[in-house]
Amino acid sequence: MNFCRFCGTKEIQFRKSGKFGCVHCIQVFKYPILQKPKIIPKNVMEGLESFVKENSKFINLLSFRTRITRNLKSNLFPFYDSIFTKSKQLLAENGMDFWLYPSELYQSNPGENCEVKMGFYLGSEDHIRWEKMVSVSHRIPQESPLEKKTKNQIFRFLLQKTNWAVFPKIGFISSCPTNLGLGRRDSVLVELDPGISPRFFSILQTLTEFGIEFAPSSDHSFRKIGENPGLVVKISWKNARAVQKRQLYKILGLRGSL
Repeated sequence: MNFCRFCGTKEIQFRKSGKFGCVHCIQVFKYPILQKPKIIPKNVMEGLESFVKENSKFINLLSFRTRITRNLKSNLFPFYDSIFTKSKQLLAENGMDFWLYPSELYQSNPGENCEVKMGFYLGSEDHIRWEKMVSVSHRIPQESPLEKKTKNQIFRFLLQKTNWAVFPKIGFISSCPTNLGLGRRDSVLVELDPGISPRFFSILQTLTEFGIEFAPSSDHSFRKIGENPGLVVKISWKNARAVQKRQLYKILGLRGSL
């Protein structure tokens, strides 16, 4: 029977769970290798931008989120060993334990029409998961100098390869094969008024080959906008190229966001 000689994970366990047991499992088990997202052609981006401008009154941005996952170097992964204490110790040693959930460091002041939450989770699918979520109403919040400084500090911590499970030519190794590389997922929730053109979904469909996914949000289904039902759609992408993400965020009015 095929198994990883470093962590003991058997192939039948990997096929059933879909999760690696350690960094070395990627050399043992066969899994779909995701290609790096291609750059979206200029004409496609321009078409999306034009459509969003023309239909802005039908598109309501609800929230956007960034999630980054990491596993500790030289350890079993959480499906087999969550090692909460060691993960928490690493955060403390790097001055990051202050942002363990529930954290309200970035909680917006009343009346600003937005809510910002961020922090670290421990021992879920990966040892450490950092997440920032911004719920929006009417306007996009601007980061203060302190917020930018804090974000940069957190990113430097998350990019320190000496702390994390990494593999040459692949990058950071997550428990789930689809998160290999940057271990990052960005997503936005938009609420669509019934008056929007169906062409919006045709445009989104053309973006799937570039690593962008979309689907109705299972958490929201249909909501009410006045007396009309509004469909909430989640648009997300994993390990997106920085230039691609900046282009999409600019179109959606999120320039300067994570």
